[in-house]
Parts: sequence; structure tokens; C-alpha cells
Amino acid sequence: MRRAAPAAALLLLTACAGTVPRRDAAPSRGYSAALIGTRLLTPDGQTRTGRIVIDLETKQEGPDAEIYRLPLGGDDAALFRIEPGSYGLAPTRGLLGASEPLLTLRVEDRDYSLPFPRELMRPTYDAPPRKIVVVGVLEATVMRALPGQPPQVRLRLDDSVPARRELVQRMIRATMDPHVPAARRDAAVAWIHALQAALVSVLAETERRPLYQPAP
Repeated sequence: MRRAAPAAALLLLTACAGTVPRRDAAPSRGYSAALIGTRLLTPDGQTRTGRIVIDLETKQEGPDAEIYRLPLGGDDAALFRIEPGSYGLAPTRGLLGASEPLLTLRVEDRDYSLPFPRELMRPTYDAPPRKIVVVGVLEATVMRALPGQPPQVRLRLDDSVPARRELVQRMIRATMDPHVPAARRDAAVAWIHALQAALVSVLAETERRPLYQPAP
């Protein structure tokens, strides 16, 4: 029993930091799914090499709150199976459950840290059972370094209609692409009806107008 106590404590701390949901898993038992992509840009153009880790958390707090940690590769289109609920993007958490003030991401062979963009936390994503919520594309842009200064990076969420449409279409194309890993292709096939419904929903939207107009 004494030996089990440290293991239980470690498990509790890990849960506070969030769990990684199953990726490319079939839509069984009434699960929902979140579809999210990445785009990594450097001064020399787009790259496929990199990594972004971000949380997806239910808006309500308490013992039943879901905290998911989403590891994303460069130029990714990731389908994560999640519990139904109302979610938002959030900073990753430490072992004690406190939100990390900085977001660290990797582009090619370099790590960058920046304050977590507060605008990423504003949208709410409703995920009904057996449905797919299309979050959008996380776009990290490495700025060209000024003389004597290290390069800086900025992160935004491209949740425009074209970006989300392409994200869904990319998953649908995966059902027939022999170069896609078998697990991902099988998952896309299993979720095909939900993907088609998500595509219809996105196509039915009108592009949101900007909150402000730039000065002429």
C-alpha cells in the first residue's frame, strides 16, 4: 500500500496537467472529435518541421472538467477524440494544474517562447456526441530577426471559412490517399459522415467581417 501511494500521487498530478486524447480513433461510445491543424511559417517560407502543444479544455470548471493536451506537428491536420462538451483553447498546465504563462513551440531546430495569446481563449467550441468541431489552423510565424536581436515568433488561429474548409477536405482526401498512414486513413473513413456534415456546415457559413477596418 505504501508503494502504491507515490504512484497514485503521480497519476493525480498528471491528470491535473491534462491528458493527451486518442488521435485517429473511431467514433465509438458517443465520443466527439476536434479537428485542428498547424501552419509553420519562416522568413524562407513554410516548413513541415516543428511542434506546437496547446490545451483544449471544457469551459466549466470542477471535478468533471476535461483537460486535454494536444501535441501537434508541423503542417498537421489532427483529429482528436474527446468527450462531448463545450470547449476552448487554453495554455498548457504544469503538474500542479496551474496554467503556464508562456507558450513554447518549436520551428525547425529552434524553440520559441511567447506569452499565450489571449485571443485564442475567446472562442467556444460546442462538440455534440459523434460530431466533429473544426477549430481551425494554428499559424506560427517566425519573424525575420533585427540586427543584434533574436528572432521573434507570433501565433494566431486561422479559423476563417477557407482555412477550416481546407482542413476538413484534407481529412476527407485522406480516406483515399495510399500515402497516409493506415491508422489515420481508417479513422477518416470511420468519421466520414461526421466529416461530410462538418464540411456542409462550414460551407454554409458566411465569412465573418473583421471587427475593425484598417485606415486607408
